[in-house]
Amino acid sequence: MKKLKNSRLTKILSLALALIFIIGAFSGCGGNDNKEEGTTKAPQAEETPKDTAIRNPLTGEPGYDEELLKNRPVFMVVENTPEARPQWGLTSSDIVWEMVVEGGISRMLLMYADASRIPEKVGPIRSARHYFVDLAEGFDGIFVHFGYSPLAQSQIANHKVNNINGLVDNYFYRDSSRDVATEHTSYTTGEAIQKAIANKEYRTEIKEDYQSPFTFNTKDKTLSAPCARIYVAFSSGYTYVYTYNTETKVYEAKLHGQSFADSEGVQQSFKNIIICYTDVNDLNDSKGRVDFDLSEGKGIYVSNGSYTDITWKKGESDDMLKFYNKVGDELSLNVGRTYIALMDKSSEKSNKIFSKVS
Repeated sequence: MKKLKNSRLTKILSLALALIFIIGAFSGCGGNDNKEEGTTKAPQAEETPKDTAIRNPLTGEPGYDEELLKNRPVFMVVENTPEARPQWGLTSSDIVWEMVVEGGISRMLLMYADASRIPEKVGPIRSARHYFVDLAEGFDGIFVHFGYSPLAQSQIANHKVNNINGLVDNYFYRDSSRDVATEHTSYTTGEAIQKAIANKEYRTEIKEDYQSPFTFNTKDKTLSAPCARIYVAFSSGYTYVYTYNTETKVYEAKLHGQSFADSEGVQQSFKNIIICYTDVNDLNDSKGRVDFDLSEGKGIYVSNGSYTDITWKKGESDDMLKFYNKVGDELSLNVGRTYIALMDKSSEKSNKIFSKVS
């Protein structure tokens, strides 16, 4: 009887030990799983370093003076007839706008982020057109010109546009060293324009809504299709060729096969080229002047050896002209100078894009 009890006790002890072992084994497995879950960290996304550089609001280039960020831009009307070339200060502006004025003749708006960036000599300064004034108003700019068309004169007066006019303001000079008519000799200086702004007591601080007119890529972006060269034809007398320089990463300008350079021999070049197509209609006046539809339209953006289709929109005179990509988001530019051409829709057929330089 005693032997039977010992046998039963042995079996009970054996079962108990086996049960303890099994529970311990499962507990150990569970403990390891919990430990791994508790100590394994999920991979974290690499944070993009915050850009603390002070950047030019028109080019995106670093090294800009922070004190100038709140200042208004300046637009200057510069002539582009053969008699006006080579222009003074042609390559100095942050942005160049170009449009026809009459008879296929084009004229440029040199746009500076601040008056202090205007060099010691810019010109020949010529007369305004009402759509030039529209563009300046849309960026809260101060407008510099030498005379005006009747429509431009009315708009400047009616909208109370801050302007500096060579017809009435004594901040312009004549360079008669070239054998050309007087209308091709007017120029001004950065110092003179700053003095004019101060003497006229124009507002210098830019309105808040106009402080960041463009967005810029942190790194150069390649666009939808290759563009090694582009022809931009305003008319038979004003046809450019912009060729991409793979070393400097900019498009260099030629006009009728010759380097389009300033008075110092520096060739005009740009990081970005934007072509805006719209309706350009004759005003049927005695001078053959034209009118631009600045409401909205289509266009192309060229940069970094490539291009893509875009849209653009402006609207009222004090609305900023904005650019959009193919999905409707605001266009982000590569950092650098920009050339913007506003052209009739018919020019789309004569403008040509080449994927390779032949």
